[in-house]
Amino acid sequence: MKKTKIISLIMACTLAAALLAGCGKGGSDKLKIGLVAPLTGDNGVMGESQRRGYEMAMEEINASGGVGGKTLELVTYDDQGDPQKAASGAQKFADDKSVLAIGGSCNSSSTLAMIPIIDGGKLPDLVVSSSSAALTGSSEYFFRMSVQDAAVGPLMADALTKMGKKSIVVLYPNNDYGKGLNESIVAQMLANGGDVLDSLTYLATDQDFTAQLTTVKNLDPDAIALAGTPTDSGLLIKQIRQLGIDVPLIGGTGLYNAKTIEICGDAAEDIIVIGVYVASNPDPKVQELVGKYVAKYKQEPDGFAALAYDQMYVIAQAAEKAMAANGGNITRETLAAALKTTAYDGVTGSVTFNEVNDWVRPYLTLTVKNGAFVMFEG
Repeated sequence: MKKTKIISLIMACTLAAALLAGCGKGGSDKLKIGLVAPLTGDNGVMGESQRRGYEMAMEEINASGGVGGKTLELVTYDDQGDPQKAASGAQKFADDKSVLAIGGSCNSSSTLAMIPIIDGGKLPDLVVSSSSAALTGSSEYFFRMSVQDAAVGPLMADALTKMGKKSIVVLYPNNDYGKGLNESIVAQMLANGGDVLDSLTYLATDQDFTAQLTTVKNLDPDAIALAGTPTDSGLLIKQIRQLGIDVPLIGGTGLYNAKTIEICGDAAEDIIVIGVYVASNPDPKVQELVGKYVAKYKQEPDGFAALAYDQMYVIAQAAEKAMAANGGNITRETLAAALKTTAYDGVTGSVTFNEVNDWVRPYLTLTVKNGAFVMFEG
């Protein structure tokens, strides 16, 4: 009896030692990545695209052996585009020590609410669509693999100036994203010698823009700059054309989405948008992604999906680097350090981060022809 007890004790001690050793090397055989994003609601299309991009990349990485022999696993939190809910999601994942990093959120206001939490939890957070200048340098754990309002606004203004449009009106949602993009458009347009007749705001949840568009029609601008996202901008475009306002329309990266065209239909023809990716790009890497994505989801990947796809590969590459440098161990802190020096050539371009963890990259000018986004040749 005593001998049996001794053997049982030895086995228990051996198992405990093995478990402790495993914890020292990152714990389980999984690397858990969180996603805080609007998966439902008016901005659900952005979060859903990001989720799909993550999942496709994870499936490919896991099928190729994972990251250092570990499997990537995605856990999600639907913030519904609400900053308070985004903060709750960030806190949930910050408290869960099994979560190595997170993505999100999609909206600048939501991401700004998450920053103090991810900073306190030393939790790396990567975004594909939060573009507010207020996020720049906000935390050493915040990494922006998305466009930036400070760059997109001037590109919109420069495109209008190149087209000979001297007087414009800006329409923007009353949130951090809209305000930031409006400011950068206005500043560059004035610097170019143009005139901003007015900047008119609205709520992102609005459905009827008659009041704003009546003002626009009376002002008679050469062009209209849209600083919103797919749902609100799609409705705006449709109503602009219905009111007989026939001037060029230009939008930021938030408009590059099939949802925009779905909402406004034929009214989308000839709109111009700034982007970082287009599904019609003949680059073999892009076309490979498009083919796989269409086969899986029955639609082309938008910019959010393509960016998320690249982003998961960036996370995986950085995790491999961190584990190789630390004897197979990985922590949130070592992953963040590895991300700072990671360079990845993906479907949306070459990814490198500057000294404040912002992505450095060129942009594209796109337009809609025959109901599809293509490169703008003007």
